[in-house]
Amino acid sequence: MKILFFIILLDLMGIGVMNPIFPFLATRLGIEPSVVTLILAIYPIASFIAAPVWGRMSDQRGRRPILMISQIGAVAAFILLGFADNIWMLILSRFIGGICAGNIGAAYAYITDVTTNENRAKGMAMVGGALSLGFIVGPMIGGLLAGGDKATANFTLVALFCASMNFLALMGTIFFLPESLKPEVREKLKSRPQVSRWQLFNKIRARSGLFLMFMAALAFGTGGSVFESTFPLWGAAAMDFGPRDVGAALSFAAVVLVTLQLVVMQSKIGPGIMKKFGELPVATAACVIYAIGLMVVATSDNWPQLLLAQALLPIGLAFFNPTITSLVSKQAADTERGMVMGFYASWGSLARGAGPLFSGSLLQANLHYPFYYGVLAMAVTIALIFVVSGKPSESAPKPA
Repeated sequence: MKILFFIILLDLMGIGVMNPIFPFLATRLGIEPSVVTLILAIYPIASFIAAPVWGRMSDQRGRRPILMISQIGAVAAFILLGFADNIWMLILSRFIGGICAGNIGAAYAYITDVTTNENRAKGMAMVGGALSLGFIVGPMIGGLLAGGDKATANFTLVALFCASMNFLALMGTIFFLPESLKPEVREKLKSRPQVSRWQLFNKIRARSGLFLMFMAALAFGTGGSVFESTFPLWGAAAMDFGPRDVGAALSFAAVVLVTLQLVVMQSKIGPGIMKKFGELPVATAACVIYAIGLMVVATSDNWPQLLLAQALLPIGLAFFNPTITSLVSKQAADTERGMVMGFYASWGSLARGAGPLFSGSLLQANLHYPFYYGVLAMAVTIALIFVVSGKPSESAPKPA
């Protein structure tokens, strides 16, 4: 699992490098903020389309081959982005990159292969820690490589660095990552009939508790994606930020997040909190903390206040994401985990893609509207969790 941690870290470092930079690249080409966020939405929407496909393929062919294929595509996507000089090249590079990013479902399935129900949340937190650490180093490096001046930022260098990180992840997968899917489980999966996305959706919807958890994850993710997609543009407009400033703010938040996920959640403290209060109450508290962080951002006009917000937001993320992911995985049998977790990963991508579809318009209407929407999304998430808490628990289906 430690090897997978470093592979995901390299993968996500490439994404983390580009996230604070891309809006500046798009605006340099004369693209309006509302269109910039639409282009940002292409990446997670493409991932939403691809994740269940990667998940099913990983059930049939193993986790390792799927990770390798998608990593090769990611390298190509970043090289294309590095030389993009028009909107269509931006769109194509983001689409290819998003398709390849759908491999996170295979990564989640890998974790479920090598963990038990008792330490599943701990394993998911380790994956989250790799994601977070990538977003600590990534934005920091992206800001340094691009520079602090919006007018002269070196975007090609940043994109090529991202390509190199994904290439290193590919090498790690080829030479160091063993296959996690047991041959006997793979043989069972090969004999199972193919399930379409719609059929899988209906299977999940029929299990009301599981479906409500999916909806809660969608609401939470949409609120977070509205904030994430508009933060660089908000920083440029409200605080005159350049790429380096945005990278520094995001890196600070990621430091808090990775500390929680790799120290608190990997020690006795995190599991102890889950055991004492229960997973659903912890997820509810995480939503409240995240909402407070959004409100602090909305009123920020100086670095200390902004850093306070950037400390509150990751606290909410650190406790919400692994908790809900663990609850979902516990309701999936070993022969359907790749499929269910692939769909769950694509569900998260849908949330990240839905927010940017309208976040740019919210920002153009009022600099504070994206944050107010996020608070509303947290309220909806809490309401869904409340409904789930009143339902009897559902056990995972018996293996076929």
